[in-house]
Amino acid sequence: MPLQTVSSEPLLYGNAVEQRGTGFGRVSSRDRLVNFAQERMRDVKSVIPISRDELRQQVRNSWRYGMLAGVTVIMTLAISTWLAVPDLSLELCSDLQHNVQTIKSFNKQSKSFVAVNLGGWLCLEDWFHSGAVGRYVSTPYTLSKGQGACLPPLLTGPLEEPWPSEGILVNRLYKADMGAAEIFTAFRESFITEQDFTEIASLGLKTVRIPFSWGMFADALAPLDKKAYGSHNPDFEAVVVPDPYYTHDIHMVTIPRKWFGDMLRMATKHGLKVVLDLHSMPGGSSDGTYSGIWPLRPVFWDSKVKLGNGTVPLRQAGVMIVQALIDYIENDLADVVAAGGIWGICFMNEPAHLSGINQTWGQFATSDQVLHDISLYANLFRISSLPALGVRLYIQLIETAWKNSEAFDTQVTGWYHSFFTAKERYTWAVMARHFYTAWGCNGAITQGSAYQCDEPTDKIRDILNTCIAGFAKDFALKFHGLRAVTEWSLGSHWDANLACKNSDVLRAIFEENVQAFALIDPEIQIEPMFWSWKMPYGPKFQQGWSLKTFAGMAELSASNGACIVGKWGRESPLEEGSN
Repeated sequence: MPLQTVSSEPLLYGNAVEQRGTGFGRVSSRDRLVNFAQERMRDVKSVIPISRDELRQQVRNSWRYGMLAGVTVIMTLAISTWLAVPDLSLELCSDLQHNVQTIKSFNKQSKSFVAVNLGGWLCLEDWFHSGAVGRYVSTPYTLSKGQGACLPPLLTGPLEEPWPSEGILVNRLYKADMGAAEIFTAFRESFITEQDFTEIASLGLKTVRIPFSWGMFADALAPLDKKAYGSHNPDFEAVVVPDPYYTHDIHMVTIPRKWFGDMLRMATKHGLKVVLDLHSMPGGSSDGTYSGIWPLRPVFWDSKVKLGNGTVPLRQAGVMIVQALIDYIENDLADVVAAGGIWGICFMNEPAHLSGINQTWGQFATSDQVLHDISLYANLFRISSLPALGVRLYIQLIETAWKNSEAFDTQVTGWYHSFFTAKERYTWAVMARHFYTAWGCNGAITQGSAYQCDEPTDKIRDILNTCIAGFAKDFALKFHGLRAVTEWSLGSHWDANLACKNSDVLRAIFEENVQAFALIDPEIQIEPMFWSWKMPYGPKFQQGWSLKTFAGMAELSASNGACIVGKWGRESPLEEGSN
């Protein structure tokens, strides 16, 4: 990083008011000093004799020149210090270069096994777009109004109230006639561009996972209500459609499939393969802001659609959407598949998350329901042409849908090994899980976590290694087949105000994760996919959750005016009265 140079020396002005009015030009230091001295001598002569008014004027002049001299001294010292310590800027550049080399090196060692998510793009989460006051990675119910403050470039804020999930944001925009489809289209077309694919490829990464909402295949529900879901062209139009259960409270903006296909072709052009991840389902299949219906109750597992004759279970609507996704890949994306651009597909993200531990809504789904539907989706994939074409199926399950980890291990391992043959497990049936250091073995700037951010890095590495490598080895030993951790990050804590931000700790978290997942024996290797690529409208989360920021490709900022928080915003939103 080049050093800055000083183009001129400090100016000393004599008779500054007159000179400012007459366009005072540059003069030499010697002339400025002589003029300044002569004027000061005239000032001294003028006080013999001197009147009271003249004395007051001289005092004011003294203050004026004193302040000017003080500012000059301060500026000179600041510039001199900056020039004398160039290592401050060089250290920053070197640190970011170190991060880039770490990413490239670990990716090369794992044979391009490291991947990244394009989160917050086609399936929204409020904290990605929370502006300067966003704080919590997984928005708690004590903050049920959410943290969403914007959706640039057309919805920059300030909003009268925050938004908690995509479906509620669309619903508000739609009912207020604010152009929901236009706002979402502008956001989608600007948030991820070819530049992002170029930068991702430059780091040596070969795979991206793209989460998207069920709205991309809303037309698959046309048999339920043709007017609601069959009146638009799904290839070219972005329109507002209702959730089939929360018909008055939740709406989604469809994702034009032709545009999406062109984005996939653009990624393929840069040597990237894609994992297509159906991240949400109608009615909400998980308890999280990504569900599209949060903070409403997830009803996918036990309710029926309210459109049409009202007799169709939402789970059947899910099957219709999954089949539409398979058909889309086989037909519309046949060229991308043939080029090796579709690495895999995932039909449900964190199904029934938090149902097993009876958190807010109690048990809204059973583990048997989850495995039944995942099995049904897997069978649809199995009989399609996709396995033979080299496309993988990522079976994503989460422990929080079970009562505890022991129950998860017992039931899921038995199901995985019996439902899929050994050949399927080692060719296309990928067992996928999530692992975040922000929960469990987390670190913070305060006491009370597994480690503090300012502890020796070696000590922190030992703690991380025990935690992450322990999970990786347990995962590999219990699931015999292809494995992936489709979400992990550098975030050391779920509260961004408490999370570690020092680069040596963040680098240690990156290295320990990749070493544990991707650099172990190929027989027990786990494919890691970082969450997420970019987070320009959630500045507090950037250092722990944006790979682009970690690589020095994004500036840390308060969103540069693109995401303006409303009057409801506060630094500690969990304070009483914030809801």
